[in-house]
Amino acid sequence: MNKSMITLLASLTFVSSLWAETVELNLENAISMALENNVSMQNAKEDLLKAKAQRKEAFSSALPAVSAFGQVSHSFAIGAQPMSFPVPFGVIDAAGNPVFLLSDPSDPASYIPSYDSEGTQNGFLQQTGIQMVPLELAFGSDNTMVYGLSLTQPLFEGRVIAAIRGANVYGDLASSAADVTRLTVIENTKKAFYGVLLADKMTSVMENSLKVMQQNLSNVTALHAEGKIAEFDVIRADVQVANQTTMVSNARKMRELAYAGLKRSCGIQIDKDISTLGALEVEIDNDLDLSELERRMISRQPLLSQMEANVKLMKENILMVKAEFMPSIALTGSYQEMKSYNDDGFDDANFNESSSLAIGFNLPLFDGFGSTARVQKAKADHRKSEYQQQDVKENLLLELKNIYLSIKESSRKIDAGLKGVAQAHKGVDMAQRLFQQGMASQLQVLDAQSASDQAELGLYQAYFEYNSARASLTRALGEE
Repeated sequence: MNKSMITLLASLTFVSSLWAETVELNLENAISMALENNVSMQNAKEDLLKAKAQRKEAFSSALPAVSAFGQVSHSFAIGAQPMSFPVPFGVIDAAGNPVFLLSDPSDPASYIPSYDSEGTQNGFLQQTGIQMVPLELAFGSDNTMVYGLSLTQPLFEGRVIAAIRGANVYGDLASSAADVTRLTVIENTKKAFYGVLLADKMTSVMENSLKVMQQNLSNVTALHAEGKIAEFDVIRADVQVANQTTMVSNARKMRELAYAGLKRSCGIQIDKDISTLGALEVEIDNDLDLSELERRMISRQPLLSQMEANVKLMKENILMVKAEFMPSIALTGSYQEMKSYNDDGFDDANFNESSSLAIGFNLPLFDGFGSTARVQKAKADHRKSEYQQQDVKENLLLELKNIYLSIKESSRKIDAGLKGVAQAHKGVDMAQRLFQQGMASQLQVLDAQSASDQAELGLYQAYFEYNSARASLTRALGEE
């Protein structure tokens, strides 16, 4: 059965269990619900959407920008322009009367007559000098209406190209970060699930031990009443019950916290009751090779891919800053219709069409060395990202070695714990037989039972450490 089918069945199992009072969780559907509802996963999904939107935004800078515009304006007063207007057909005096030519300058009445083509006098000749008359003229209309379209298309823009490249790298960075978050959520969910199993085991062992101690207190009290044992044995048994009761209370508290942590990891409401289906006991794998694990980690670990993408992003940032030195070329165009009319002449005026197309060129020459400083800063950030990449790689290798050694150590603890539990059970059986034969005291039986409980708790703790280390190993290798 493939992974997608397992995930689907796990999700269906979980959804169907929601109708019951208690939600049953196994490891598979716990991981499935965590990947769907965990807050960290929700944030990672939003980061992916943000990266996708940023990529679209970067590409939009290379596409044409088209906008429509419109405006209606009204002039409450039109300013007059003072000017001198020439009289082209002769000279007039200050009163506006024409100044005629004189045949005899000493005789003001000797006007020179003018004749038409048939020889008929039709007036007098006027002086031909031009006289400038000062006037004030108002230009414009009461209202102006204009609408149209404008277009801007970048032809070459270095920063736009760098932004597109950077947006693509940022998408890879966000994708790798989402993979890192996914693996971390799976690891934490596994550990939370194993923590619940461990808490259940510890609580169960301690509760059983408390029952044995309470039964022993009852037996010791009865024997003391018959005068067969001293009061000191009763006091000691009572103290043991009190101490164990406190330990049981602490174990129950830790179990409640473990369940709350698992609910939070899976996105389940805290007040919802859950039960777990699974076991701490697993088959131990001792066929691990550290060199092979290192090779797998380097080839698959998404955190390394994230750091590599970060280095590329810092390099693209250098190119983006360097683009400030490059020229920019853009094509601009416009089309508009305009009508000018007075308050009572809207219908008499017509719209006048106008259009234009231009290519603009801009070349930065000097900005006070600001771009040079920004290039230096970008280069420093790029070098820092390379240092961080190497540091992360070394830390991952060190962590992997630590996980490897933890698995080996917990494997040895499990082997020793299995033997210790077996011997402790034999010790309990032997102490009980000796007690029945009168060859051992009740205290010796309790000590044997306590040793058995401690051996079981140590074994369960070793299984928890092993499972937790395996979960960390899976995450470190970039696997699910």
